Amino acid sequence: MTEKELNEKIKELEKRIEQLEKSVSYIQEDIYEFVEDDECNGNCSGCNGCNQ
Repeated sequence: MTEKELNEKIKELEKRIEQLEKSVSYIQEDIYEFVEDDECNGNCSGCNGCNQ
């Protein structure tokens, strides 16, 4: 693989990482909103209750 090909591959990977970071951020926001809206009252396994 030439240096040019390696640089192109690195750029592609950097773009993919950026996309994945955005996706993870959206997933984290969704989880946070779900947990905030959930009224489990401590019935979830491993949960100390949502009213902390």
